[in-house]
Amino acid sequence: MKKFVFATSVLLLTTLAFLSCKNDDPTFTENLTAEWNSTQIKVDGVAAPASTSMFLHLQTGGNYEITTNVTPFTHPTSGTWSADEATMKLTLSGNTWTIHHLQGSTLRIGNTVDGKEVEIDFEK
Repeated sequence: MKKFVFATSVLLLTTLAFLSCKNDDPTFTENLTAEWNSTQIKVDGVAAPASTSMFLHLQTGGNYEITTNVTPFTHPTSGTWSADEATMKLTLSGNTWTIHHLQGSTLRIGNTVDGKEVEIDFEK
């Protein structure tokens, strides 16, 4: 009888240990939530000068801030953001960007701005 109680206790504790473990993989939105610094900006496939930069801060709670020396820059520099993993879209104050790449500490987004294709590479 003691062996049965002991075996049952061990089985119960093992089961509880497995059930209490949570998945530590970040969600799509958690991967995007960060301070992103541009590493390259292309306009119509042509690299912008190395001095051209953009800082994108996607904050927890759905707010964002952009600091850039791109001129003219007609996109709102602050507001709310959301992301859709199924369509790979990042929406910043109603402007929808396509997420071409998101892996580890790198992000590439693209959009048509003032009739020109803009592609921005970022790093955390």
